[in-house]
Amino acid sequence: MFLINALFNGKNFRSWQDWFIRERIVLFIGALVLTLGATNAWYQLPNKALETFGTNINFYKIGELLAGILAIQVFSLTFWTVERALPRKRFLASLIIVMLFPFFVNTWNPQVKFIASAYYKQVENVSAHVDNNFSEVQARWKQNIYLDKPEVPPSTFEISILDSRFFQLPSWDKIVLDGFGYNNRFFAFIGKGWMYTLIGISISLIGIFLANNNKNINSSTTDLKIFLMCAGFLVSLIIFFLIYVNIFNYQIDVQYSIGKYSKVVANSKILASLYPSLQGDEAFLERLARAEYYADKVEPALINFVQGLENYKNSSFQEAENYFKKALDIDKSRFLVRGYLASSILNQGVEYLNSPGNRKPGAAVDLFEKALIVFPGHIEGLYDLMLARVINGEFKKSADIAKKIIEGQKYFQEPRIGLLGQAYLHIAWAEYDNGDADKTWERYRQSVDSSTWKKSSVD
Repeated sequence: MFLINALFNGKNFRSWQDWFIRERIVLFIGALVLTLGATNAWYQLPNKALETFGTNINFYKIGELLAGILAIQVFSLTFWTVERALPRKRFLASLIIVMLFPFFVNTWNPQVKFIASAYYKQVENVSAHVDNNFSEVQARWKQNIYLDKPEVPPSTFEISILDSRFFQLPSWDKIVLDGFGYNNRFFAFIGKGWMYTLIGISISLIGIFLANNNKNINSSTTDLKIFLMCAGFLVSLIIFFLIYVNIFNYQIDVQYSIGKYSKVVANSKILASLYPSLQGDEAFLERLARAEYYADKVEPALINFVQGLENYKNSSFQEAENYFKKALDIDKSRFLVRGYLASSILNQGVEYLNSPGNRKPGAAVDLFEKALIVFPGHIEGLYDLMLARVINGEFKKSADIAKKIIEGQKYFQEPRIGLLGQAYLHIAWAEYDNGDADKTWERYRQSVDSSTWKKSSVD
């Protein structure tokens, strides 16, 4: 009786009720979401590809650390009453930092940008081939199938200003998509950690403003004005930076056209350090290589790259491969060269497989495997290899490649249903060859019903 009276007397009951006021509930939800942001990756790409390209995404763990620190602070604000105004400015600043994450990655980590853009472009091409040749891809007998040639690797310099129309309002979506990095190529590999952190900070800010208003601290309007002013200033600064990069690049074009090659070389290196994404732009590197040649400051890796490009454009893929390989042997950090080298090798394999009346699936298989060593996880390479194995009668090995395709699609935010369906179907053909009717039926169901993908393993 004493315990009941103590628990439900007026003072204690009000104190117990305080835990269920709306700002505490909102702050608690925000802390939970931020915890998810701290325990999930912010960005995800295959480790093998990152290692091959000489880069990593370990630095992005700082974002997870930021989410963890904010989660601890929000938990403390939830369970301990603070009489003064809650610290909202650091959360507003954190919100800006998190929202600029795509810009930082797209601008100052060109290798990661290139890998993500290349994978996205590859899966688009493969999905189009599946859609356009569904009956041939679906069939077990594939002697009449023809593969598409891989397109050129993507440029990492996408915010090129070509004319004055760029400054018209309808063109400014390009700033958001290509300048700030808010495009499908980037978000195809975004991790749940970044999304949880963004949502968690937003929810926490709502809780903080609710708590401050209850304490008669009317800071919401002032804080939002400061936030919008700071955000507007940063956006303007970034836009001016992107315009300046284009003006600088145009000036280098002018210097090249009037024969000031030494200045072109010096200024190109300055610009590449200022805006690293230019390191993956074909036109920029080609101009630099030619300027170095005319200025007697030859850089062997770039010269070989340009010679490889000339052969590639003339469809002399064997010669192009030789030059690209020389360039990559000299400087392994040239990620665009690696992309072109893989594409040159794949083109040779496609030619072997597409030759009418004289198909060489065995030779094509060797070339596709070679390309996958140069560019691990290359989606077009894996897809072409999976089909070539079947044409060559190697159903078990085709199924092994199909499993790699399925594994690689786990890094995408939205795996391609058509591609995964074909991968599961090729595993089904291998099970059929093994005489396992139950497994064959299970794999076939997976090829037509995406709801079964998580219910069984492909091992």
